[in-house]
Amino acid sequence: MDRLERAIRWAERFGAEYVELRFESVGVLTLDYRDGRLDTFSERLREGLGVRVLADGAWGFSATSRLNDVERAIDEACRLAKAAALAKKEKIELAEIKPVKDFIESRMGVKPSQISLGEKVSHVEELGSLLYEDPAVKSVWVHYEDGSGRKILVTSEGTEIEWDYNYLFQRATAVGRSGSTVASAGDNIGGVDTGWEIFETNPNEEVAGRILERLRPQFRAVRPKRGEWPIVLSPKFSALIAHEALGHPAEADLTQKSALNGMLGQEVAPEFVSMSDGVMENGFGNDKYDDEGVPVEKVEILKDGILNELLVDRKWAFRLGIEPNGHSRAENYLNPPQIRMRNTFFEPGDWNFEEMIEGIGFGYYLLLPRGGQAQLNTAFQVGVELGYAIRNGELTEPIKDASITGIAVEAIKRISAVGDDFGTALGVCGKGTQMVWVGSGGPHMRFDGGILIG
Repeated sequence: MDRLERAIRWAERFGAEYVELRFESVGVLTLDYRDGRLDTFSERLREGLGVRVLADGAWGFSATSRLNDVERAIDEACRLAKAAALAKKEKIELAEIKPVKDFIESRMGVKPSQISLGEKVSHVEELGSLLYEDPAVKSVWVHYEDGSGRKILVTSEGTEIEWDYNYLFQRATAVGRSGSTVASAGDNIGGVDTGWEIFETNPNEEVAGRILERLRPQFRAVRPKRGEWPIVLSPKFSALIAHEALGHPAEADLTQKSALNGMLGQEVAPEFVSMSDGVMENGFGNDKYDDEGVPVEKVEILKDGILNELLVDRKWAFRLGIEPNGHSRAENYLNPPQIRMRNTFFEPGDWNFEEMIEGIGFGYYLLLPRGGQAQLNTAFQVGVELGYAIRNGELTEPIKDASITGIAVEAIKRISAVGDDFGTALGVCGKGTQMVWVGSGGPHMRFDGGILIG
């Protein structure tokens, strides 16, 4: 910490208005089990320092993995900032925050670093073997990844934060065949607050069982009828819509170019629809502070149907005249922070599932999504891994080989019911060249239009 503070003083001699140093030293392990054997094993140390300076009203950023080159990295960041300032019409200013000194201890019960490599390998191989016990399964991929180490943030304003940083992630996928029909299903678990103990509540037998329960119905599934029918989305589907179609446009640096531009304070959904971003139970985006040292706050993006708040960093908080809310994140020390989601989720309502499908003469219940994408105009397309037709208020034949499309700002106006339950999803989110761990969530939701299935 003392060395970083000395580096801050060095940067100020170059005329920097603000200096931010982010150090990290994280050991990362990845294991890949494919088709009956351990296919990939990788251990690496991700260690280095990211330097960001504000000089003459512009950002400059540099990074180095050589800690004896700190002064050179600072010099480069300052030169880049001053060069950028020459072409910048509007100077960057930062919203004020209270400097903090804190140590963030991991909430994990058993950190990944406390588990032997042999036990991790055995765990992955056991899960793969359990999936292969089903004769329909022809291919299996289990990806396991964990990280353990520390991160430090020091700024010229006096902020000093150190994180005991840990995460764990597992993705398992099985591909099966029945006759000429090929299908796949998967399962994700992990987090930053729950360590190896997650496998006590998610033992391999249960994970394999979940995957096979998602796989088998697809062998008898049919293609849906194309059209705009009443649709009930599972929590995993509503989570994906929250993140892809509405979460990204609510990132303030993207809002200006999105369908949400100019709509703050306006009603965009029924009054019983609310959507937030922030800390969530078992959320992969959980943290106490962001990478600018700002405390993480819950942001009520939609509140009672009103577009209420945006996700901001300090720069955009100043521009919009609001308080920073802890959504400035960087993938690692090699990248400067930018506005990112953490855990984006629709808030639960008061309908149960049976009430939602009751009264639907014909429609669809979409259970498992398969990837998705969205544009800033909130146009979205999401694949359907598994769903069911609804006939006269009852679930009937499974469906597959489908996708849904729509314009989110139009579709959310057609929400007619929000469930009293809640489910989550996790993974990585890309923005520009950076990837960060995120969570999403939501209850069951019913749309009486606005979504086209085909």
